[in-house]
Amino acid sequence: MEQKEKKTALCGEILGVCRAELCDLFPHLDGAFACLTWVEAEQRGFRVDGDVVWYHPDDLIGLYARSPEALRRGYLHMLLHCLFLHLYSGHTDDRLWNLACDIAVENLIEKQKMPRLSDGKKRNFLRNLDENTQSAEQIYEFLKESGNALPPEEDFAFDDHSWTSVGQGSREKWEQQLLCASGQKTGLGRRGRIPGGGEEVPPEEEGGEFDYRSYLSRFTFLREEVQLDLDSFDYAFYQLGMECYGSVPLVEPLEYQEVRRLEELVIAMDTSGSCSAEIVGKFLAETYKILASQENFFRKMKVYFIQCDCLIQDVTRIESREDWLDYAKKIRIQGRGGTDFTPVFDYVKTLRETRALKDLKALLYFTDGDGFYPSAPPDYETAFVLLKDTGHPELVPKWAKTLLI
Repeated sequence: MEQKEKKTALCGEILGVCRAELCDLFPHLDGAFACLTWVEAEQRGFRVDGDVVWYHPDDLIGLYARSPEALRRGYLHMLLHCLFLHLYSGHTDDRLWNLACDIAVENLIEKQKMPRLSDGKKRNFLRNLDENTQSAEQIYEFLKESGNALPPEEDFAFDDHSWTSVGQGSREKWEQQLLCASGQKTGLGRRGRIPGGGEEVPPEEEGGEFDYRSYLSRFTFLREEVQLDLDSFDYAFYQLGMECYGSVPLVEPLEYQEVRRLEELVIAMDTSGSCSAEIVGKFLAETYKILASQENFFRKMKVYFIQCDCLIQDVTRIESREDWLDYAKKIRIQGRGGTDFTPVFDYVKTLRETRALKDLKALLYFTDGDGFYPSAPPDYETAFVLLKDTGHPELVPKWAKTLLI
């Protein structure tokens, strides 16, 4: 009995971790995840009836031990069956309908390109689907026309699809959840206008190879800076004075030097639920790389560092390299809601109208690229900075620059 209780407790901990991670990836589905209760069963495997997910403890623990990503994916797989009402629909060919439902949800998950949902399977069949063949109904018709050229069921299945006994009582609940999720985000993924209230300490990451100095040099201008200009200092006269008059040099180093640098910049960082802590850590490392180098800015600079999911979560004004180094030690990431880029542009507009920013030339926005964009371009250059492996450059509007790191 004690061994069984330990298994039950362990299963509860595993499911709690999986749900927390999935809600972090898809915050707009938080309410939907709350609609499913996990209950132990003697029957092996997994099955869902719209209210309960039935599982065998050995199967759950074993799958998590082999691949936590596969269990997270399976959890989401069953939730999507419920959200898209697969349990409450049917067709004459049950085997084909079950396969179509599995392909539909796996296709949707695959499009997210999230490492935390990767189970290592190669689903080559998904390449045959076009944008007009996405729902289970469309895929069902596609499979019917394909004849015998059906993909292996084990590549797409997770639960056992024992849906024949499912009643219609919970259908209204899932219709409402789908409506709520659609209202918060467009598609399964990242866009959204529901803010988050999360806060976390970002992990430390090393900066990448991108040459920001070269990019930012396009926006620099020439100005005298208070600093020693040793390049124009003549050591011959200095040495002559020291030899002839003791400790009295004939020429002192110049106190001013003309340099080309940047004074104003806005750096925005996407802190929505679609950007994991690891991704945000990489964004911060890139930001540190820009601001920690005095060569990029005049000694007195004006940089606004903005955290935003679908609302402005935090704004910090950086006026010197020392300001940034101090802020970087105590930074907290705030947000984890949906993704909307427009609040940052609205905020910058206010800064310019109030003359807090007088000559802004560029804005850098670190993000995964999936969110609501402004309908019209601003009159300063905007560069959306994306990670090569997880970003979505195809979504960035043509009026903006795309930088891949």
